[in-house]
Amino acid sequence: MSAVETSFNDGIFEITMNRPKQLNALNRDMLEQLLDVIAQIETNHDVRCVIIRGEGNHFMAGGDIVFFHQSINESKEYKVGMFNQLICDVHSLVERLAALPAPVIASVRGAAAGFGISLVAGCDLAIASSNSFYTSAYNLLGTSPDGGSTYYLPRSVGSKKAMEIILLTKRYSAEEALQMGLINSVVDDHKLESETRAAAQVIANSARNAVSSAKRMVRQSLQNDLKNQLQTELQNFLKCAVSQDFTEGVRAFVEKRKPKFAD
Repeated sequence: MSAVETSFNDGIFEITMNRPKQLNALNRDMLEQLLDVIAQIETNHDVRCVIIRGEGNHFMAGGDIVFFHQSINESKEYKVGMFNQLICDVHSLVERLAALPAPVIASVRGAAAGFGISLVAGCDLAIASSNSFYTSAYNLLGTSPDGGSTYYLPRSVGSKKAMEIILLTKRYSAEEALQMGLINSVVDDHKLESETRAAAQVIANSARNAVSSAKRMVRQSLQNDLKNQLQTELQNFLKCAVSQDFTEGVRAFVEKRKPKFAD
């Protein structure tokens, strides 16, 4: 059984982490397959939106503790080398998801713990089941966070709340995650797939260059001052304004119909 399943329809690339008996905990095999999948998306110009979800009742319960346990009696040098490679690959995955032109939606049910909460925070959008819950849990393993937690959480929920999530290892409900800004919406569990796909379809039906420019600018804004960000907005708008997509969008608006974007 593959640790990662994929499908691609109507411009939407769906990634399913497929270790339900382990609550989709991340091990070496799953990580390598996720990296392979991202490489496929990076070279597929037809991908307009990406959905990432967990098979079964949970999104992701962090790293695979059984996998970690296998190394506890190894030498310090072995553990440093093994974990260095593992975390570097995890961080490559996080960076490459952020760099994709296509927006990435996390579709979350059940547990999003450890790297699971990092992954939710790092996606462009997150739609969650009412039964989902969120916890950092790194402290309980005696380790500091990875996977972008210390970058994305302060930007999503504020520094004080990020400290609380990371240091107090509390468990947060879907409604609490929504209120703090970690996720975008909460839906009934039986509607999670349909609501996620509906959101993805809106993006997939939009002008590709406009969507990718918007994603890139929002992510860059956190490092830009206002002057530079405004200049970036100007440059991107001008590129869009001379495109066929802009012509089609304006005509569709005037003609009171849905636009049909070319690429």
